[in-house]
Amino acid sequence: MIEHLKFHHLGVATRSIEKSASVYSKLGYTLSEVKTEPSQNVKIAFLSKDGDPLIELVEPLTGDSPVSQIVKHSGTTPYHTCYEVDDINKALDKLEDMNFRPLFEPLISEVMEHGYFCYLFSAEIGLFELYERKK
Repeated sequence: MIEHLKFHHLGVATRSIEKSASVYSKLGYTLSEVKTEPSQNVKIAFLSKDGDPLIELVEPLTGDSPVSQIVKHSGTTPYHTCYEVDDINKALDKLEDMNFRPLFEPLISEVMEHGYFCYLFSAEIGLFELYERKK
């Protein structure tokens, strides 16, 4: 078991943060500032609503962004879950023991308070993001 694993957000790939956020705002969500995450070649914004989990809207900046193929084939769709951990490296070790495959080493996020993030893949649950808040 991974200690202190806490759900952080649901990631939604979209062709347009502006258009998706417009619909979510009618459902009572508030949009954060839109920022660029250079390491992933995407724009990101968070949607919040009291009592509900965060939703992360992810828009590709170019055709070689990791998200561009998702929106090309599926349109706007949920595509990952993110969990916050106290120690990303310890969590990675435990998840690898559970047959999760890391897609890259932890990177510093330009968007999420300059904490660390990385993605893993599990054949049983799909794309899984880990996030460690900056200490």
